[in-house]
Amino acid sequence: MAAATHQADRTERIAVRLEVPRDAAGDLHAGVRTKLDRAADADVIDVDVTGLQPRLNDLTVEANVRVRLANGAATADLADLVGVHDVTRR
Repeated sequence: MAAATHQADRTERIAVRLEVPRDAAGDLHAGVRTKLDRAADADVIDVDVTGLQPRLNDLTVEANVRVRLANGAATADLADLVGVHDVTRR
């Protein structure tokens, strides 16, 4: 009987630029967390906001984020979320 191989979730640091609605509940950290938590294979561990650009209906936020990715997930998958523009591994 072959032993099953199991890869554990991994933690990565990323730099991200995304849109947070002006009327979002909570603060900027919560807005970033809410946006990225929509990815099924990622859990946000912590957020450090590094930049902010106000726009008419939303805020463009730059942040350094530590995320836990499920087995098989890639940081590039986060860029597929609506409102996420740049995702770079740090």
